Amino acid sequence: MRRRDKVKFSVVEWAVLAVVILWAWTVAGAPYDFEFTAGVLAVEDTLWAPEDFHLVIENTGTTADTIDLVVTKDAPPGWSTGLCIAGKCIGNSGYVALGPSDTEDLSVLVFNRGVAEMGLAHITGTMRHDPGVTKTETFAAFITVPSILLVDDDAGGPYETYMEAALDSAGYDAHVWDANARGRPGAARLASYREVLWTTADGDAGYLTSSDEQDMMAFLDGGGNLCLASMGFLSSRGGATTFTTDYLHIDSWTNDVGGTTMVGVPGRPVGDGMSLDMTGGPFLADGTDGLSSPDFPAESFFENAAGDTTGVGADDDGHKLVFLAFPFEDVPVSGADPDNQKTLMARIMDWFDPPTAGIDDRGFERDAIVLGQNSPNPFTGSTCITFAVPRERLGAGIDIYNVQGRVIRNLAADPVSGAQASVVWDGKDTAGRRVASGVYFYRASTGGAHGFKKMVLLE
Repeated sequence: MRRRDKVKFSVVEWAVLAVVILWAWTVAGAPYDFEFTAGVLAVEDTLWAPEDFHLVIENTGTTADTIDLVVTKDAPPGWSTGLCIAGKCIGNSGYVALGPSDTEDLSVLVFNRGVAEMGLAHITGTMRHDPGVTKTETFAAFITVPSILLVDDDAGGPYETYMEAALDSAGYDAHVWDANARGRPGAARLASYREVLWTTADGDAGYLTSSDEQDMMAFLDGGGNLCLASMGFLSSRGGATTFTTDYLHIDSWTNDVGGTTMVGVPGRPVGDGMSLDMTGGPFLADGTDGLSSPDFPAESFFENAAGDTTGVGADDDGHKLVFLAFPFEDVPVSGADPDNQKTLMARIMDWFDPPTAGIDDRGFERDAIVLGQNSPNPFTGSTCITFAVPRERLGAGIDIYNVQGRVIRNLAADPVSGAQASVVWDGKDTAGRRVASGVYFYRASTGGAHGFKKMVLLE
């Protein structure tokens, strides 16, 4: 009998074989994988307004599979959520069966039930044949409060809690994005928010890449407001970039000038009258960079005792920006006013978005729909709804909702831009059936603008 020789591989040969196998697997693609793609990831709205977050799921693997979907919430008591697949709403869980490269339209619904606060809805997908492939997308609804994203970019440290607590003390809610656990926030996520606060604390700001700067610039160009608190951000750049020169309006800086006290420049926004002791915080502020005198329209907001600029602000072309080269976390938590984190945060937010009477007056003037109260109200047979759309907007629709947040009727209208229009609801649903007595809601919308009110039907 002939002896079979055993094939032996050296360590190097095994390594080469492993690389070849990995390369072939990468080229062919993973057998089980998928992606969520969403446009809008956060919205601001009024009480009772239901939110419908649209997204697409795609099987990016090489094998057909079923993906189980679950919607959960991190929201105030009374809020509820739902899931729609291909336009059919099915509660908070369901599934899609997709072949390679196939896609399906999804919607995550959020109902605030008249509770004014910030809430999150999460959709998680898990592949049945490989449960290790699971991904989550998160949507944020801000009800009568401004939409704020807090980017926690401190390399896994706990320091984002300082900004979060200061926001809470100042009366704001924020969605915290853990960049260490979930990756870079990306342009689409930033663009969904009105204000972005970004802290690197004492982390190595060198991991803020050119892509991050591009995303910040796109966010600012879109009219968003940004506060970047990052000790060492500039010294880690190595040289000026488009972001530092055209957005921070700083051409040069001196690395690591430090400072035990940051003094607000008199008469300037945010810092006026402040003297911030930096010696009692969680780490040393000696990595603070000294900034060259900023170019117009930026101006110095803070200086250290030696007169080096350590914080700047710019009101520029529809956006506002605050850059703190010292760590926000070292500002006293419980110092006397105004020298504490709460006041500093409140001043930044008030400068970004001066407080007004309510959400209907804040930032929506150009786009607001003027929505009148239906008449009569309560009503028995039919009721008339009057409204006017913003100028430069054409066409509008009125959606009628029941108390469960479902649309039961759509009333089309074609108003003249800037002029008053009206529609009549006869108390019937889409199928022509008379609805029961109770509370209903109506929403007018056109081109992203909207208005929302309540009415009562009596039999």
